[in-house]
Amino acid sequence: MRKTVVVIFILFGLLCAVASIALGQAKAEQSSPLGAVAGHYEGFIKTSALGDVPISLDLRVDGKNLTGTMHTPFGDVNVIGGNYADGRLTIKMEVNGDEANFEGRLAEEKITGDFSGFGQTGKVELKRTGDAPPLVDTSVRLSLSKEAWREDLQYLAREIPRRHKNAFHSVTREQFERAVAELDAQIPNLDDTKIALGLSRIAAMIGDGHTRVNWHWSYQRVPLSLFWFGKELRVTRTVAAYRRALGARVAKIGGVSLDEALARALPFVHQGENEWYVKSESAGFLEYPALLYAIGLAPDATHAQYTFEDARGKRFKLDLQTLAADARDEWLDVASQPPLYRQRSNEPLWYTYLPETQTVYFNFKGYPSRDAFKKFAQDLFGFIDKNPVKRLVVDMRQNGGGDFTRGRDFIIPEVKKRAAINRRGHLFVITGRWTYSAGMVNAADFRKETNAILVGEPTGARPNGYQENRDFRLPNSRLNVWVSTEFYKFQEQETPGIMPDRRIDPDWASYRRGRDPVMEWILSTPAGE
Repeated sequence: MRKTVVVIFILFGLLCAVASIALGQAKAEQSSPLGAVAGHYEGFIKTSALGDVPISLDLRVDGKNLTGTMHTPFGDVNVIGGNYADGRLTIKMEVNGDEANFEGRLAEEKITGDFSGFGQTGKVELKRTGDAPPLVDTSVRLSLSKEAWREDLQYLAREIPRRHKNAFHSVTREQFERAVAELDAQIPNLDDTKIALGLSRIAAMIGDGHTRVNWHWSYQRVPLSLFWFGKELRVTRTVAAYRRALGARVAKIGGVSLDEALARALPFVHQGENEWYVKSESAGFLEYPALLYAIGLAPDATHAQYTFEDARGKRFKLDLQTLAADARDEWLDVASQPPLYRQRSNEPLWYTYLPETQTVYFNFKGYPSRDAFKKFAQDLFGFIDKNPVKRLVVDMRQNGGGDFTRGRDFIIPEVKKRAAINRRGHLFVITGRWTYSAGMVNAADFRKETNAILVGEPTGARPNGYQENRDFRLPNSRLNVWVSTEFYKFQEQETPGIMPDRRIDPDWASYRRGRDPVMEWILSTPAGE
C-alpha cells in the first residue's frame, strides 16, 4: 500500500499547490517564457485536516517541458509536465497512477492560489528562494570504496529507526546495532555484492515487508519461476534453453540440500509478516544468483547451479545464467492451457462472463490510475446490471498492492448496492500468498463490508501491522530503501493473515494440468449455499 486516505489528501494538496503557478501580474493575458517559472520555492499547503504542511518545490525546464520535484514530509512527488500560455501555467503531476492538472498565479516571487482536484480544495503559499538545485543522480552504483560502503551502512542504521513508525517491533535495538557493527567490521573483506546484500539483511531484521533495501532492482534472476507447493519447490516457468527443468522439483541449490539453501536465505526474508509471505518471498529470492552468492551457494552474481528431480525421480544438474535485462527469450509454462487467473497477466483489472454458470469472474490484481479504475468499475457493474448474473467472483490472489482507497471507493460500495450479488453464496473473493498490502486491505474490506465467502490461501500480509512505505536512497550506492511509516489495524482479532472461509491450497497435480481447484469449488457450490 503506497498511501492512506490522509496521505492522499496531503499529496493532493501538494500536487495542486505546485500546479497553481502562473506568471504575469501586470500582463496576465500575455504569454511569458516557461523558464520564468523555474526555481526553488518554499512554503506551506494550508489544509483543513492537518493545518499548514511545510513543503519545498524545485521546478526546472527541460526543453519545452516543465519538470521538478515537490519535497514533503511524506515523500517526494514528481512534476511530469506542464504548459504555459497567456499568463497561465498548467502543471501535470502523478501520484501512484493518479494524474492531475491545475492552474494558478505567481506575483512578486510568490506562488499563491486555490487548488482543486480529486474532491479536495485548499490554498497554497510558496516563495521563490533561489534556483532549483541540480538534479540528483539516482542511478545505483555498486562499485564503491570500503569507506563509501561504511558511510551507506551508517546512514541506513540512522535513517531506518528515525523514519520508521516503530523500527523495533520485531527486533531489539541492541540486536540491530550489533548486526550493524558486525557488518561494518566485515566490510574490508567483502566485495560489493556481499555488502549490498548485507545491508538488505539488516533491513530485513526490522521484520515487516514494507521495510527493505531494494537490492533486487539491480540484479537479474536466472530464467526460472519457482513456486512452493507444500514443501516442494517446483519450476513453473522457464525458457527454451532450460526446458528440461520445466515442472521439475528443486532438490539442491549450489550443492546443498534445498532445506539448507532455504535456511541460509531466510535471514533476508522479512520474518514479521507470516508463513505465506515467506513462501512467496523465499521462492523469488532463490531465483537470484546474487543472493545465492552472498550466502555461499553460487560462484558469482550471474551464475548458479541447481539440482532438479524429474517426474521419474531422476536427478540432474543445470548451470543457469541470468538473462540480460533486455532479453527476448520466449518463456514456457508448465501448463499448456493456464487457468483463468493466470491469463491476461499484464492487465491489472479485467473480467469475463461464464454463461453456463451465469458467473462474472473479476480478476483484481492491481490498481491503475483513479480514472481508469473508475471507468473499469462502471463497465463491470454496468455489465452485471444488464445480464443474468448469479455469482460474482473477485480473484485477488495475485493482488500485491497499490492504493486501497480505489477498491473502497469503486468496488465495495457498488457490490453493497446490489442485493442480488451481495448474498452468501453469490459473492466469492479468492485470496492467496500474493494478496498483500492494499490487496490484503481490500480483502479485509470484503470480509467486513459484504457477505462474501473468502476462498483460497490466507493472505501474505497480516491484517494488523506496519505498512505505508516511504523511500530514501543511500548517499553513495544510491540503493533505494523502503521504510514503514504507519501501523494499521484492519481486523479486530489478531490472525497471521486474512483467513479464508474455505481453505484451498495450491497443489502441484492440479497446477501442472492447468486446473484451478478454487474456481472448481466455487462453481460447484450451488448459488445461495
